[in-house]
Amino acid sequence: MIRIAWSNLRSASGRLSAAMIAIAVSVAFIVAALLFSQAFGDTLRNQVRAEWAGADVAVTAAASDDPAAAADEASPLTDSMRQTVADVDGVESAQLTESAFVSVSAGSTSVTGSATNLPQGQAETVDGSAPDSDDELMLREADAKTLGVGVGDTITLGEFDGARRSAADGPSFTVSGIMPGSSAAGMNLYLTDGGLKTAPGELVPDSIRVVADDGTDRTALAEAVESALADADADVSVRTVDQVVEEQIESLSNTSDMLSTVGIAFGLLAAGVAALVISNTFNVLVASRTRVLALFRAIGASRSQVRGAAVVESLSLGIVGSVLGVGLGLLIGWGLSAVVRALWMPEFAQMSPSVSAFVVGPIVGILVTLAAGLIPAIRASRVSPIEALRPVDVPAAAPRIRWVRLSLTLVLGIAGIGLCLLGTTSQSVLFGIVGCFALFVALLVGAKVFVPPLVALFAGAVGLITRRSPAVKLAGRSASTAGGRTASTTGALLIGITLVTAVVVGSSSLQRTLELATAEDTPVDLVVSTAGQSGADDAKIGSVLDDSPIVEERENVPAPTASVSVGGTDGSGDVAITSAEAAADSPVLRSDGYDVDAGTILIDPRSVGLDDADSDVDGQTATVRLGDQDLDLTIETSFDVPAGTALVSGADAKTLEAAAGDDVAEQTWAKIADDASSSQIEALTSELDAVGASGDAAAAQYRAEFASMFQVALSVVLGLLAAAVVIAVIGVSNTLTLSVIERRREGALLRALGFTRAAMSRMITIESLLMTLIALIVGAGVGTFFGWVGTASMMPASANPVLSVPWTQIGLIGVAAVLAAVLASAIPARSMSRIAPAKGMSME
Repeated sequence: MIRIAWSNLRSASGRLSAAMIAIAVSVAFIVAALLFSQAFGDTLRNQVRAEWAGADVAVTAAASDDPAAAADEASPLTDSMRQTVADVDGVESAQLTESAFVSVSAGSTSVTGSATNLPQGQAETVDGSAPDSDDELMLREADAKTLGVGVGDTITLGEFDGARRSAADGPSFTVSGIMPGSSAAGMNLYLTDGGLKTAPGELVPDSIRVVADDGTDRTALAEAVESALADADADVSVRTVDQVVEEQIESLSNTSDMLSTVGIAFGLLAAGVAALVISNTFNVLVASRTRVLALFRAIGASRSQVRGAAVVESLSLGIVGSVLGVGLGLLIGWGLSAVVRALWMPEFAQMSPSVSAFVVGPIVGILVTLAAGLIPAIRASRVSPIEALRPVDVPAAAPRIRWVRLSLTLVLGIAGIGLCLLGTTSQSVLFGIVGCFALFVALLVGAKVFVPPLVALFAGAVGLITRRSPAVKLAGRSASTAGGRTASTTGALLIGITLVTAVVVGSSSLQRTLELATAEDTPVDLVVSTAGQSGADDAKIGSVLDDSPIVEERENVPAPTASVSVGGTDGSGDVAITSAEAAADSPVLRSDGYDVDAGTILIDPRSVGLDDADSDVDGQTATVRLGDQDLDLTIETSFDVPAGTALVSGADAKTLEAAAGDDVAEQTWAKIADDASSSQIEALTSELDAVGASGDAAAAQYRAEFASMFQVALSVVLGLLAAAVVIAVIGVSNTLTLSVIERRREGALLRALGFTRAAMSRMITIESLLMTLIALIVGAGVGTFFGWVGTASMMPASANPVLSVPWTQIGLIGVAAVLAAVLASAIPARSMSRIAPAKGMSME
């Protein structure tokens, strides 16, 4: 058995190379994913440990069984409790840390973060020093890069209002130092205790950090602190810092586990595609070895020996491919870690080899190879000795229609479509996934039924265009005759193209659906106002908007400033009053979300000084006073109106405009391009600020951020799918190479009959293009359906899912598929064209 396997391996080493590459790529994918996720987990652990450096014991609020109720309760941590802890024997110091959620602005960059105390014992910096005055702060290196600041630069903090508006009116702080690394959860700004009290936002106690005297045991100190706080009747938890770090690491490890799961899932997908390539390779090898296997049987080899030799052959291929995959995975994992350290996170942990990476990847590779070679091995054992005497060129009879396979395909296909439709109508992701999977399996099972006739049909159509070119006819005949091999190769391509199309269409549809849903509440992308601004120049404002490449339309609307007071409250303030009817004929409005009934005012309670606790004023009366005109309107609250603006009906707006007289202030409403980036929008608002105008572009910013997130997610998923696509292309090349080996005598005969080398090469390329064309058409159609099913299944019942097909990206997928087909056929085509007539016809 071993000798037979060794003989087979030596004779087919060249033919097995592509299958070996396929399994190596899939194993490398799994190994790299596991190594990268482990490095990511190590980074999170290092960040958590760095945040608690210098402390020995932590007092935190106890976890609540009802997080929603706990959010409304006051923190049990107080300064008196800190003093109680500080008086415990063995405590060197105790610090009450507090934090406030704030808006952070530096230049044109505006993000959110937490202002907090500078923890004791964390004064290490890579530049500058710890803050020693109340107008200084320190931040970590990664956060400094995000804001684009250095030591000596200014950062402005503002109260976070949910709309990420400018924090220009808040206190400013000078960066005194930059700490190494990054925060495990969001951006942290470290201030002195006095500086923290001047920061906007509500300060919430986080913990009491306890530093032990030299020689004091942490566990014993934690027990002493807990005893001291027992009489305080406070719902707190006292633990050593080691325990806190482990708990936080455990909660954060879900992220790295998710990375591992996603990486392994896509690795298994790549391994599944590789299995098709390997199975196809072994099936062709068994068919080409029929005479050799029959001779082995004739000289005494048993069925089990032949079968065992085939299994040993696939096992050897799996082992060698897996070893190569582990080495390739190490290189990929190391490269990813190096890129992350260079471009994103300098403190990203070094990649360290793990047992799971060196076990899971090879096991998957070996098992997939064995499974793929099992059926060919069984086929090999069924070769009888009499086969050695049969003519080589007589193919075995096969039914024209595979009724069992066709029936199974129809059953799975109908069930899959039904479950998909059920998932879209009931907004059930589970039904949608199961339905898509069933339909996908139906396509793969039915490939042997529909692919060969489609190849023949497409070849005939291309033949008509090319005036019945012999190369096209022969390519179509060859691909349709070897139906099993062609269907398997097309199926591998079909997997990659379908999934890529599904991801692209699904991402575009989901993004478009969310954009339309957002536009229902915020119909205006940019609102430009000069109210309260000195030195504003209308001509310069118009020039900035007209010269901006991202402003598509703009419209001036009357917006007189009126005094608004809310009955029954202390809420009052000056607010710009306008109406969407003033821009009804302009394309600046994306929806009718700002349409207001007569006698109603759409207003953000915060614009009249009401905080969140007093913001429930729906249905109350607001008195709008402008000149001699008082107008009582019913309040409809909205947090989506432009900053400092309220919306009324067209009739009420005209009443107020008449009261304002001839000097009616205006706002400019602008529509921003759908593909505008956050940086472009920020640059535009900065230009408007420079000419004395304020621009509220919250709606456009949200859309740009949505688009950015979707693009990042799309890039990641397409990158993960790249392995499957590469393996599928390798499969095409492998299939065509084996086809050339099988058809050497045919090629020699064609050359003897007058076929040129160019025609022989063109025949193989056309065969590759026919398979790719079928995979592209079927895969693009099914992938588009999958993308719509995914979008409709994930959206709530109140949403209206939209199918958005990005034709440019779909076209690029098609172009890439065609180029890949040509590239995959290059070596086989060259091999076919170099067959010499005399030598080829002399071969057995």
